[in-house]
Amino acid sequence: MKATLLGREGDTVQLQVEVSSEEVQTGFNDTVKRLARDTNLPGFRKGKVPSQVFLQHVGEEAVISQMLDDHLGSWYMDGVEDAGIEPVDKPEVDFEEAPQRGEAFVFTAKVDVVPEAELGEYRGLEVPWEEPVVEDSEVREQLDRLREEFAELRPVEGRPAQKGDFPSVDFAGSVGAEPVEQLQGQDYMVELGSGDLLPELEEGMIGLEAGEEKVIPLDFPEDHGAESLAGKTVDFSVTVKEIKEKVLPEPNDELAKDVSEFETLLELRADIRQKLEAGKKEAADNSFRDMAVSMAANNAEVEVPEAVVNRRAEEMVSEFGQSLSYRGADLDQYLQMTNTTRESLVENFRPRASDFVRSGLVLDAVAKAEELKILDEEIDAALEEMAVAGQMDSAQLRAKLEESGRIVDVEKDMLRKKAAQVIVDGAVRVDPPEESEEGEDKEEEKGVSGEQES
Repeated sequence: MKATLLGREGDTVQLQVEVSSEEVQTGFNDTVKRLARDTNLPGFRKGKVPSQVFLQHVGEEAVISQMLDDHLGSWYMDGVEDAGIEPVDKPEVDFEEAPQRGEAFVFTAKVDVVPEAELGEYRGLEVPWEEPVVEDSEVREQLDRLREEFAELRPVEGRPAQKGDFPSVDFAGSVGAEPVEQLQGQDYMVELGSGDLLPELEEGMIGLEAGEEKVIPLDFPEDHGAESLAGKTVDFSVTVKEIKEKVLPEPNDELAKDVSEFETLLELRADIRQKLEAGKKEAADNSFRDMAVSMAANNAEVEVPEAVVNRRAEEMVSEFGQSLSYRGADLDQYLQMTNTTRESLVENFRPRASDFVRSGLVLDAVAKAEELKILDEEIDAALEEMAVAGQMDSAQLRAKLEESGRIVDVEKDMLRKKAAQVIVDGAVRVDPPEESEEGEDKEEEKGVSGEQES
């Protein structure tokens, strides 16, 4: 396989692809075998027709026509990869002579490709930077979360249930005298005020003591999801069997020993502060990088192809659906709950997709201008890191990526990160604008103009 760029006019390129005689012969043989397996001929069982007999029966021209349907697309994609171009639409393919078995085949493809950005200023950009600070209150909040995690539930005596308690209850919902099967529960522990059950039901349990029973009527709305309950009053018979309260451990050295490797509360607080500082520093660095890249993108001139934006928006929706699956939901459920469609969700993602594509094209241009390269050892290190994260062998990962052609995407992503670092390294940190003062000035101006109008 050999690909040659014959010329470029604007964002349209003319690509010539030469398929070797060996590749043509392999494609021809594959097509003959596939067709022969699905053909019935007198005297032969289906799938047992010899290739030569089948070829004599249908003719070489018909096989070559089918071979083009089978393999021209993959030959074109191999040529695209070899030429290092990124098409944004379907190509116009042409050839002077149809392929012949055992002979090389040449075809051309005219296709629109991703445009190159015309760079503006991307070095020396003044980017707002605010030094991350960890407040004492944030350390306390994190410590309180640890206390919550290691809290105990202890039985309550001598008082009724209150918000924040954990009563164990039996409940049974009924419409009139008819029990509602899906509204029955036994030994169900609920945190009052958490919203795990219907809020009105939890509210009705506040003030009850262990052993006490109560009927709590709830009116279901007309548009309730369950048609059998819509617009009806459901009587919940609730029996409180036991009440427990959450007891937090005291913030002392014993807590530090129980929840960490530290011996004292002072050491634990210091560790919490250090981790919060590291997290805030990483977030600030990421924000600084994103703003710097965004500024460089805004300074550049580039026409963002709609086809690429649409494709990226679709990818974002798929990634969003995958993130939902990690949380035990799926995209169809989300669309139903939010009363929206996949098409409208894609449309909502389009602005972000457009920014992503624009920034990517600018980073590609920066990488070209700076003559950045990705070294083999850098790819090896990246694949090793990916393999560890995916719990697989790095050699298997490389083979899988190379087979699918996605190794090119890995290299491009690494190259863009290098380009982004060039922008960041050349950026100048400046104080963020005083938004509050600007807001006050605008309010004053508004007040003055209002007085003049009156």
